[in-house]
Amino acid sequence: MWALRAEAQFVDPSLRWRTLDTAHFSVHFADHTRSQAEVVAEVAESVYPRVTGWLKWKPEERTQIVVLDSLDFSNGYASPYPFNFIGIILSPPDEGELLQNREWLELVLTHEFTHIVHLDQARGPALALRGIFGRYLVLPLPFTLFFPSGFPNLLEPNWMIEGLAVYSESDRSKGYGRLGQSHFEGMMRAESARGLRSLREVNAEGRGFPLNRDYLYGSYFFLFLAERYGPDAIPKYVEIYSGRWFPFRVHSTPRFVTGKAMDELWVEYHDWLNARFAVKPREPGKEPDGGGEFLVRDWSITSPLRTSRGDRWYVQGNGYVLPKLMRRTLGGEVEPVRDIEPGTRLAAFPGGELLLSQPEICSNYNYYYDLYRLAPDGALSRVTECGRFRFAAPLDDGRIVAIRVVNGEAEVVLLNSQGGLEGSLYRAAPGESLTGLAAKGGTVVVTSLRNERWSLVQIAEGKSSVLVSDRAVKHSPRFGDSADEIYFVADYGNVDNVWSWRRGDRRLARWTEARNGVREISAPVAGEMLVTTIEADGDVLRVRSLTDAPLEIRRAEAEAGPSAAPSQGAPPPGGDRPYSAWSSLRPRYWLPIGYAADGAVALGIATDGQDALGLHQYTFAPLYEITQHQALGSATYVYDNRHGLLLNRFMTVKTLDSDSEIEAYAINETAQWVSLWRHLSLSTRIYWGLGAALDREILHDLAAGTSNPRDERVLGLVAGVDTRREQFLSEGPSQGQQLRLFAETSNRLRGAYAGNFYRVDWRAYLPVYKSVVSLRWNETYSQPEAEPVQLGGSFSEETFALPVLNQREFALRGYLSGEAVLTGHRSRLGTIEWRTPISDVDRHFMVPPLGLNRISVSVFFDAGAAWESGAPQRYFKSAGVELLSEVRLGYQLGAQLRAGVAKGFESPGRTVAYLHVGRSF
Repeated sequence: MWALRAEAQFVDPSLRWRTLDTAHFSVHFADHTRSQAEVVAEVAESVYPRVTGWLKWKPEERTQIVVLDSLDFSNGYASPYPFNFIGIILSPPDEGELLQNREWLELVLTHEFTHIVHLDQARGPALALRGIFGRYLVLPLPFTLFFPSGFPNLLEPNWMIEGLAVYSESDRSKGYGRLGQSHFEGMMRAESARGLRSLREVNAEGRGFPLNRDYLYGSYFFLFLAERYGPDAIPKYVEIYSGRWFPFRVHSTPRFVTGKAMDELWVEYHDWLNARFAVKPREPGKEPDGGGEFLVRDWSITSPLRTSRGDRWYVQGNGYVLPKLMRRTLGGEVEPVRDIEPGTRLAAFPGGELLLSQPEICSNYNYYYDLYRLAPDGALSRVTECGRFRFAAPLDDGRIVAIRVVNGEAEVVLLNSQGGLEGSLYRAAPGESLTGLAAKGGTVVVTSLRNERWSLVQIAEGKSSVLVSDRAVKHSPRFGDSADEIYFVADYGNVDNVWSWRRGDRRLARWTEARNGVREISAPVAGEMLVTTIEADGDVLRVRSLTDAPLEIRRAEAEAGPSAAPSQGAPPPGGDRPYSAWSSLRPRYWLPIGYAADGAVALGIATDGQDALGLHQYTFAPLYEITQHQALGSATYVYDNRHGLLLNRFMTVKTLDSDSEIEAYAINETAQWVSLWRHLSLSTRIYWGLGAALDREILHDLAAGTSNPRDERVLGLVAGVDTRREQFLSEGPSQGQQLRLFAETSNRLRGAYAGNFYRVDWRAYLPVYKSVVSLRWNETYSQPEAEPVQLGGSFSEETFALPVLNQREFALRGYLSGEAVLTGHRSRLGTIEWRTPISDVDRHFMVPPLGLNRISVSVFFDAGAAWESGAPQRYFKSAGVELLSEVRLGYQLGAQLRAGVAKGFESPGRTVAYLHVGRSF
């Protein structure tokens, strides 16, 4: 809860939010997406009977759906906790595994509502306990392992959760969903050829390929289960697992359906996959060619491009640092040009100048694509601001044709050379998706999905005409040497390959025989095309020489024009209403909490909640101590992940008499309030704000009365700049810096201290191949009347994700906190630390449900000093080594453990061993 990060949150509270209620859903939307919200409501109601009937479960209350147009990529999310809610991003897919024949909203709602019905399901003892405690996750320790969760299916491996949803979204006979489609088939074909992942590997998720292993292995597992043991095996398994008493029974539950434990079933599943994806003998001359001649392999290679001058461009990432824009000149060597954002797309002006479509944060709450020109020195100049242009194609006269998607509706527009809008060339019909763009002369082509048909559409002289239209997925159109020939990627035969269409010829020509499929292509230049292909471990860039004769010719189907889009049904009855957080903010569960120790006995309850938009979040855990009649507990409230309040009141017994009755006890009261404002971009995040903190101890001596041994009160200003970047494979942040500034005062607050306190905290992260060198400098200054600073200990500061006021203790490993020589009103602390991964173990057992992902090592050197005035007289230094391990419990719960040994070199330093959660910084 206490996590006010300076990050985009995608729900803008300044928008006018509305709510549309249907029989089974409450759809929340910003006013400008009203028409799309009505479609979402209609589609959700059509999905409801299919999914609930299949899984034999109906949620008790309406599912909350939030409609978002704040991101330029396709996704959705769902959770049953604290209530059933779904987030839908309106932008339809234009690349990758989500390209299939079903319209986006129906696909994503089917997938996410399957999550809701699956994860909400509870039977037998779990349902009985939920009737008592409400929508709780797990009972408190030590009861967690012995009583069912309120949501049993949440305590499964993620591949079962995602695999079931992909299976549900798919209908192979209609080309719906990912399962059985060309991209998934190609990925699993590559997996089978490389060697399939073990059950323990898939259970652990981890960082290895394929990156979508939960979706890929999970969906084919349920297809295997349905084919081998009948379609009723899937809902039967879900029903049985939902009613088991003990949690995490993934290994034994399949016995009730198949007669086999999960590890036995996985062996059978591997045999089924290998038989399905075995390499079949090919006719002579038709053997797979991989898609072209191998050039380079890496963790990711995207957006291949050939310019008219013969230069080869592409985006290459190793997973540890930001991707690089790479260039190879004709006859020259490959060179990195600059760092760029993941997902960047490349296009070229006729003269060879590059145009980049790159994501950026817009107005703090949005993640949109904009256009940038690449200068000869590698600098980027921004062409558009919050333009939402994911595809762009420059014209000969310097103008730009681009695709933008707003409120889920695509449009082809014409921009001037400065990025200003000149006009609209093509507006997609409702439900139509555009998946690629090319322009040459006065002709523009796009690839389109509409009414379950994929088309190659030409736009010229203010008119559109369909060149090719059938059920094969199409994307990445590119012009050949003239506007009369168009190359594109299509999945005829359920394998993505390069095809071409030539004007005046009602035939299509195939130019590649890729084993697993082609991902992306460049436009051909001088008979050469760059191609990226689907591989088991990373991406491969290839060069394909276009031969005189194609590998295959087939008839091109076309129609006179795009068919009319189906009319939308009438909007749900009753209209909409202004959004109110109160309707979803109420607590949905309660759990008893308490303790009995040192003569004290306290009882209470705990709960938490949020509203449907996620703007308001809170926890509340009141306690009552019976023997001393003290009200205790904690509460937090966070708004918009920027404004937060934390309150905590707890009791510590100090002394007991001979009969174990309390003689003295302390009441500790802590509070933090912080409000932040921010200006965000992907490369630089700036925040500033103010807050207050209280840390007070009231000592109750039943014989002598009360006293206040500690009473700390501060008001403060905070500010910071954060350029850190963390990548999928990196060991924490691998690039960038963070600067945090604090100015606090205790003057006139009637606490134990007075005076001002100032702090500067700087951190830097330097990548060294797979390793990271981390630097830290922390400097404090406080007036004599203020609270002094203490150095020592080895605690993890990253436990706190926001600026924490009234922090006066800072870790100096190898020394204990509270030493007089490490206490003062001025302090300085420096650290250099080298971190590197040792092994990505990525294994998770089922019995017991424990796993381990990455193991890393850290070697560090600390130096610090605390003093009263002037310059420090001596620095206290230490060094040590730490082993970092990412452990997992119950498939879903993970934590990074840090076990270390530090040696303090100056007195009172010592050799200290410790174990903590989280990194040192």
